Amino acid sequence: MSRVNRKYYTSSFLHIMVQGINKENIFKKDFYKNLYIKLLSENINEYNSKLLAYVIMDNHTHILLNYSEIEDVSKLMHKINQAFAQIYNKIEERVGYVFRGRYRCEQIKDEAHLYNTIAYIHFNPVKANIVKNPIDYKFSSYSKYIKGKIKKDNAYMIFKTYDYKEKVENLHKYYSEMYLKKYKRIKNPKEIIEEFKIKNKIITTEIITKENNLLIQLILDLENNTNLSDKEIANALKIGKNRICRLKSKL
Repeated sequence: MSRVNRKYYTSSFLHIMVQGINKENIFKKDFYKNLYIKLLSENINEYNSKLLAYVIMDNHTHILLNYSEIEDVSKLMHKINQAFAQIYNKIEERVGYVFRGRYRCEQIKDEAHLYNTIAYIHFNPVKANIVKNPIDYKFSSYSKYIKGKIKKDNAYMIFKTYDYKEKVENLHKYYSEMYLKKYKRIKNPKEIIEEFKIKNKIITTEIITKENNLLIQLILDLENNTNLSDKEIANALKIGKNRICRLKSKL
């Protein structure tokens, strides 16, 4: 998921991902997961935004927002991450950065993309083999939808109805059947590289490794769909590990 230049934002929906520095498990303790949710909930209205979906994993979080001005999103995320980092560093008796650079975000393009993103967010704990059903994970918004605890205006904004429970269940059932199965099949990095080449109409991997913009997209695909380390990704792409580190530091 790449960063989008602010001048190109046209959608009022935004998918945000925040990750711990060096992929550290900054949210591993339940206290920290609850703290981040609390900071989101307490500050979001101040910045003219609405929290539509979220999941807090051990080393990263996904957030779906509706916003009015993109500058408000930057201010919101800065405030939340700064407050979290101060508390985290104090409790853990550490200093320095807590998060992996600036948050990454993706503009929601249309209704199908919106629905897919909601399900993608809620299925993160299932993909990580933490739970078998997203409703069993305490630190996501899925159970709030199922139990009718989402603000009605927020739900209506997404589903165009106040009676949304059936739509939510059907949406996640569809995702489980269509997308999750595909995710589980993609284990081999060679498959991911070949899919990337086909999608981008590229003949050889060498072409990708010569173009930094393409290369970082492929690296992120490999990160998101495998458990490979930077060194293993470097070996798969036949490039130096240091180059991967340099590219990722610019995200």
